[in-house]
Amino acid sequence: MAASKTLVLITGANQGIGFETAKNLLLASNAYHVLLGTRDLTKGTASASALKTLPIKGQVEPIQIDVTKDDSVDAAAAHVESTYGKLDILVNNAGIFSKNPKARDAFREILAVNSVGVVSVTEAFLPLLRKSSAPRLIFVGSSVGSIRQAADPNSKYYAPAANEYRASKAALNMLLVQYWVKLQKENFKVFGADPGLIATNFVNPEQVRKRGAMEPDVGGERVASVVRGDRDADVGRMCGEYGVSPW
Repeated sequence: MAASKTLVLITGANQGIGFETAKNLLLASNAYHVLLGTRDLTKGTASASALKTLPIKGQVEPIQIDVTKDDSVDAAAAHVESTYGKLDILVNNAGIFSKNPKARDAFREILAVNSVGVVSVTEAFLPLLRKSSAPRLIFVGSSVGSIRQAADPNSKYYAPAANEYRASKAALNMLLVQYWVKLQKENFKVFGADPGLIATNFVNPEQVRKRGAMEPDVGGERVASVVRGDRDADVGRMCGEYGVSPW
């Protein structure tokens, strides 16, 4: 990595919004060296290779990281430390949606990735972010995690569905605020990035397209805009398709 590059780690980036975020950053600027976080290194390598076939301006490489496994998270942090000595931007993007019919099991599965995994990765990489001259910490959230909208009969998010996933994204809102309160005195910029309803294989893409879902590159650009600093006026908040997403 060239010394002048901004080092960005995006978890869950071998596909979907994470991949599109990386693509948006790399196509638009030579400022970034992107680490594609992936549970399966084979898939991550293939995704990095696919990006390299495009006219990207920055640099990209895969890195193995399973956010549910402490050993994997710690190994990824150790690799970044020994290779680069710092991290400039962490994008907590990895997330899952469970179709497990048993609510208690679905909650455990989802929270392990979408909440506990986020804390695990953030805490492991905070020492490396502190070595950056302009550290940036980003949580990829969702409008379905907004309690205000969930309680509003006039909102499209007023529906008793996907309880486990929605609760995990509501928890992410609190994590965002708490890290912002904690880290702003250390020159950190902490954000939430809400890509909106996007047609990825996270759920059935054709089904969500019928509900007005946008294509993955749109969601990736919404997250990339936060990474680039386009939304810095909204630091400490969840930046979404309509401005600042309500809590």
